[in-house]
Amino acid sequence: MSERIRGVIKWYSTKKHLGFLVTNEGNREIFIHINDCLGFVPGIGMPVEFEIGLDTKGRSKAIRIKRVGVGASYG
Repeated sequence: MSERIRGVIKWYSTKKHLGFLVTNEGNREIFIHINDCLGFVPGIGMPVEFEIGLDTKGRSKAIRIKRVGVGASYG
C-alpha cells in the first residue's frame, strides 16, 4: 500500500465530479475524481487523506480519498 498523504480540497465541480486538492506539505495540486472518493462528496476546504495513483494517461491523481477530521463520517 502507498503512503497516505493529507491535504485539503481546493476546488470541486459537482456537475463534472472532478476537482483538485492541495497537499498539506509542499502545496502540491493533485487531480481528484468522485470515483476515487470513499463514501463522500468533496467540498472546498474539506480535509482529506489519500494516496497518489496514475490515471489512464499516466498522470498523477489522488486515489482512495478519505475524509478526515470533524464530521469525517459524513457522506
